[in-house]
Amino acid sequence: MPPISAYALAAALAAAALPATELVPEENAVKGTPPPADSAEEGARLLLDAIKADDPSIAAGFFFPAAAFDLVKAIAVPGRYHRKLSAWYEEDIRAEHARFSDPSWRFDAFELGRCKWQEKGTEGNALPYWSCRGSRVTARSGGRTRRFDVHVLINWGKRWHVTHLGPIRN
Repeated sequence: MPPISAYALAAALAAAALPATELVPEENAVKGTPPPADSAEEGARLLLDAIKADDPSIAAGFFFPAAAFDLVKAIAVPGRYHRKLSAWYEEDIRAEHARFSDPSWRFDAFELGRCKWQEKGTEGNALPYWSCRGSRVTARSGGRTRRFDVHVLINWGKRWHVTHLGPIRN
């Protein structure tokens, strides 16, 4: 039997009840409570480091993973859209660099935004997830404070990941 594609698996999951499986963590199968902000705070620290260094690779692990994205999105070629999102993430990191290029900027706080459970079938999704919009990272340098927004985070299991750092683009 030929292997099943990620798109076919996502379509099958969208049509069926969502049990947790090896591929789909329980947190993305059954609505519970949003994951704690801990993993997002870890990622936000890396994100500030990436912005300061003008090096998106430092925070690559905070971006939503391609394999999970292939399962979540109910579109014909999810990888194409994931590559676009990833390129925009890198652009947004580089765009913030000018504001945080001074190495004295230090992570101060992370604030999780407004979170909502996204049911399967909403926003072109084959699987549900928690989505948080308007999260914020605060940094300090001497007596100065600066913030930047993380427009959209979504969960995969117990971890938060960025899908849109800057404004949502089409």
